[in-house]
Amino acid sequence: MDGRDLNAGLVHASRLIAKCESLLRHFDGERENAELLADARRCCDEAEEKAVPGDAETAATIAVLRSMSATLSLRHTVLFNVKCDFDDDDGTLLNGMEEYDEECVSRPLAEQAVQAARAALDGDPEDPLIPLYLGHALTWSGDRDGAVAAYEEAMRRDPGDSCAQSSLEYLGAAPDSRPSPNGMSRGRHGFALLRGCVWTSNDDSDSESLLFGSVADARAHIDRRLSRYLTGDSLEDEDAELVLQVHRPGRQIIEYDLNDRIQQEPDDGPLRIDWAGIPVHEPLKTPLPPGRPLRIGGHICFYGDSE
Repeated sequence: MDGRDLNAGLVHASRLIAKCESLLRHFDGERENAELLADARRCCDEAEEKAVPGDAETAATIAVLRSMSATLSLRHTVLFNVKCDFDDDDGTLLNGMEEYDEECVSRPLAEQAVQAARAALDGDPEDPLIPLYLGHALTWSGDRDGAVAAYEEAMRRDPGDSCAQSSLEYLGAAPDSRPSPNGMSRGRHGFALLRGCVWTSNDDSDSESLLFGSVADARAHIDRRLSRYLTGDSLEDEDAELVLQVHRPGRQIIEYDLNDRIQQEPDDGPLRIDWAGIPVHEPLKTPLPPGRPLRIGGHICFYGDSE
């Protein structure tokens, strides 16, 4: 497996996990999720076998993806087997495993989720995703003090994370105050973030937050798949955003409203984006590793497809 194959495998694992997360967010996927997560774990196993020794970024990405897979497995079981609440809006129930899981089906999954999250905790020390997931698993397991510490770490990394805030309130440990967002890019990686609302069927749509290691990759994705996004008359819908953010470590986030840049080719030709003034070819310092998910503004953002 060369570098491109390794990266493609990690991106594929991320896409599988993203699909599972989307299904669970809509309380769906009872039959599909186990296979999706098993395939994601196989991708991680293959990447781990072929990774260059000492490649800390790849090791961190694998650890984060394994933690997500373990937590989503637990979440699936809690939702569909135990039939309790477990999501990224308000977390889960304290000691739900003892109170509601009479057959103990979630116990091994909770243990795996805690173990995987602890293994991934330092993989990206500025991102709140893994401490948030650790907090969820510890809450369900009944470890209140551990959960509070995990949620506090998530809020240290992102003071604006509403799920960490509401989880701490539920546990009776909410902070007295939190700083306001300052519009600066957090973390040590540069990336482009595309937020949009996409058609999932003729009548349904869903939000999408995709990460790219360069603005050029984000452009390639948008130019190829613009028709998937809510465009034309649907742009009047307040949810039909199409926004590109450029994140550079320690610098102000720059945002472009791509809705305002949608143009139609002459003679009712296809829609296109006017990219004038957007730094498409400017490289980003320390680009985000392929496949690495992040939690930004209370949303999980997955690595995008630039093929």
